[in-house]
Amino acid sequence: ALDCQLEHIKVNHEFKLTRNELQVQVEQRRGDNEKPIRGLILSSPSNPTGAMLTSQELQELCEYCDENDIQFLSDEIYHGISYGKQEATALQFTNNAIIINSFSKYYSMSGWRLGWMVLPPHLVDPINSLQQNMFINAPTVSQTAALQCWKDETLQELEGHVTKYRSSRKIILEALATLPGLQIAPADGGFYVYVDLRGTSKGGDDNSPPLLALPDLGTVAMCAALLQEHYVAFTPGIDFEDPETNLGNCRFRISYAGGIDTATEAMERFLQFWPTWLQRVQTALSS
Repeated sequence: ALDCQLEHIKVNHEFKLTRNELQVQVEQRRGDNEKPIRGLILSSPSNPTGAMLTSQELQELCEYCDENDIQFLSDEIYHGISYGKQEATALQFTNNAIIINSFSKYYSMSGWRLGWMVLPPHLVDPINSLQQNMFINAPTVSQTAALQCWKDETLQELEGHVTKYRSSRKIILEALATLPGLQIAPADGGFYVYVDLRGTSKGGDDNSPPLLALPDLGTVAMCAALLQEHYVAFTPGIDFEDPETNLGNCRFRISYAGGIDTATEAMERFLQFWPTWLQRVQTALSS
């Protein structure tokens, strides 16, 4: 609708997109006489990977975008949900970025459809025009409810949510650590763990086959079997990855927003399922 050409940029081995990855893409396009990159959308902490840029990495990225006339849109919706590493906002390093945030994640108001943007001055009027023609304003009842978010008792409750996320995250990561061969994204923030079946030895090649799956027995088939046989829902990576690569069928996402008991039961069932999955892959390989 906006007549934009979408370009996917590969993340590094830590599942991050930093200045280095962006610069490689910019210089490659310049050398190939292709259209320059005009904008960058990046979430930190990220969905689905949970990876989070350090303050230095975010500063370097902001500076590079400013130097190369790239409009940076910083998706900071998962701010407030992190596990030991310091969060940073693009506003610390530039006045040119678009900042997007929401009441859906940290404030646990999914479905209330309420968020906010911080804009550079030259974009205020264009965005205001879009808002007036697309949705007028956020629902009054949502705005009224959100006023409760900064009360002391609300913040205490919300920090309790993060504590529960941290416990569920630990349960999932410890369970996955017992399964050799998986490559697991850092899970620095948000409430997701992202897993690559290709393992660490295959991480550099987007089209390399998974070590623990096959083209017809990738994460789409694995997640479907897990759901049908053990009633556990994981999300295959096809919802997140570039469809021109095979990554979507090599990766899957686990959410730990559902609670500690749910995470415990889900991982117990997944550990029961995993040997049967490996057997299916081995049977397919030998047939």
